Amino acid sequence: MATNLGTGGVRSEMLDAARVLIADLGYTEMSHADITAAVGIGRTTFYEHFSSKEDVLVELVRRDLPPMTDEIVASVDEGLPPDERLYALANRMVRYVGTDHVGLILHTEVPRLSPDAQKAIAVAHEGLASEFAIVYRNGVKSGVFREIPPRLAGYMMDQIIMTGGEVVMNSKDPSAEVESIAHQTALILVAAFRSEQV
Repeated sequence: MATNLGTGGVRSEMLDAARVLIADLGYTEMSHADITAAVGIGRTTFYEHFSSKEDVLVELVRRDLPPMTDEIVASVDEGLPPDERLYALANRMVRYVGTDHVGLILHTEVPRLSPDAQKAIAVAHEGLASEFAIVYRNGVKSGVFREIPPRLAGYMMDQIIMTGGEVVMNSKDPSAEVESIAHQTALILVAAFRSEQV
């Protein structure tokens, strides 16, 4: 039941409820009726705040992803050499994608969303993408990483990290396997970019 019926309170409660429901039911199975029942509001109130279930997902990612990415970036020492920093960022991202509900959403649901929703989520993801790009450019500049087209480098980073996250997500015991999978994925990512001269 909704405890704070102010506009921001209800909206926030709906997002919190959606996060739990996605974890329990999955995004595809979750309905707006599930959200309204969890919060204790009517259908009309839902549509006063969100236009669709997809809109809820986009807003959930917009709300929860930037603070998480800021936390990941802040947790990695800026003074590390580029290869060590890339390893640490990738390791933390695999852990996040593989074990956190929003991370799982990013991997499993975003490709199925409308182009507008995908663009909105990409904007929420820009902080972390920018950090990976900076680390890569610094590595190229220092001779640690080979130079390849930036779009290719970004796509490769994303796909390698998402693959590691998917392996964690699909494992029988994600919490037991996440450390090893995150470590191996981060090693592979760094090796893919390492300059032959290093």
